[in-house]
Amino acid sequence: MPRLRKLLVAREAATDFRLIAEPLRSEVIEQLKLPRRFPKIGGLVPSEFSGVRATAVGIFRIFYRVTARGVEVIFIRHCKRRLPNFD
Repeated sequence: MPRLRKLLVAREAATDFRLIAEPLRSEVIEQLKLPRRFPKIGGLVPSEFSGVRATAVGIFRIFYRVTARGVEVIFIRHCKRRLPNFD
């Protein structure tokens, strides 16, 4: 069985998460367990976001990248919101 990676949550992702109401909040928590064990489960985001992957929960997309430290959740966005610029 694959090893469990550490989950790191960026400040912006934590803020995004607090804005999500139940029951989707619980679904997001469950979805975040998958990349910890299977980091390549999310699809790669277009080339301008090098190494960033995304997975969906209802109307939200969770953006993350795999680093040497673990799986870093960068932000969580409603599908209709624009993506922020980040490096």
